[in-house]
Amino acid sequence: MMISLNEANQIFKEACELNKGDWIEHSEYVANLARKIAIKSGLNSEKAYILGLLHDIGRRNGIVQARHAIEGYKYMMDKCEEIARICLTHTFQYKDVMGIYDTWDCSKEEVEMVKDYLEHITYDDYDKLIQFCDAVSLAKGYCIAEQKMVSSVLKFGFKETTIAKWQSILLLKSYWDSKVSGNVYDYFNE
Repeated sequence: MMISLNEANQIFKEACELNKGDWIEHSEYVANLARKIAIKSGLNSEKAYILGLLHDIGRRNGIVQARHAIEGYKYMMDKCEEIARICLTHTFQYKDVMGIYDTWDCSKEEVEMVKDYLEHITYDDYDKLIQFCDAVSLAKGYCIAEQKMVSSVLKFGFKETTIAKWQSILLLKSYWDSKVSGNVYDYFNE
């Protein structure tokens, strides 16, 4: 069962006090865009906002790379399984645990756990929504998908999984354009 907006805001506020950084504003942008797209596509806009707000909640534990997905999953499992799921799925626009921009800063067993988890689920519209919103949200606002793709490669380097990740992000863009019967980039300025 989804937590309330008040509970989500409290969890987010506590996390912000534990680890200040760009992830805070980024999460707020993800949440706001998710809400806007949810309204236009018939999804629950409050749920979309909460999922977007807490998708990076694993960053509450400090400066980490891909580990934040696992930390968020563990932290949210006893609070809300749907949010825990988003903590893992938001990073993987396609189901390859190596398909990340940054690096795995955790054990092989933890990476295997994520791999197994992803293999046994089917992405729903909330997974896809947060994956897309995450891919176009920065700490200072929104950008087209290609801009964030390039900035991520400049920051983390080009990997053998980069092209597949880019293709998946562009497919998500097309998917959401179709769902809203327009261009989702138009919601950047609403």
